[in-house]
Amino acid sequence: MIKEIRLIHEVARNTAINFINQLPVDSKYPLRIVIDEEKRTLAQNRMMWAVLNDIAKQVEWNGEKLTAEEWKHLITANLHGQKCVKGIQGGLVFIGLSTRKMNKKEFADVVICAEQFGAENGVRFSADAQEAIRLAEQYKDQLLKVA
Repeated sequence: MIKEIRLIHEVARNTAINFINQLPVDSKYPLRIVIDEEKRTLAQNRMMWAVLNDIAKQVEWNGEKLTAEEWKHLITANLHGQKCVKGIQGGLVFIGLSTRKMNKKEFADVVICAEQFGAENGVRFSADAQEAIRLAEQYKDQLLKVA
């Protein structure tokens, strides 16, 4: 059994409390209760790619053009301190956080970091990328008001 309740109003909070109060307590076979932030949406994902594609088209990194996928790895490694290890057949491999598993705040951080990097490197962002940046900044501003 999986029960998911989004805490978006007091009725949802009370529903969650009532649901938990009705659960059995069992030391031999305990239930887990996990509270987590929502993961990034498909719309957020599309917006991130708009920003990364603009960077990939316009920026050379150490004399070489990187793909949008490579920029994603570079930016998330910068943000989340991913580990870099020697590859099995040489080279370097980044190991770390997948954007698929990021919550909305972490994902907004990726878009904002990409935008800051792009701005510092003269990237002219497309309308889609500008909208992604605006929404990421708006989301971060909303979080700051709550914190």
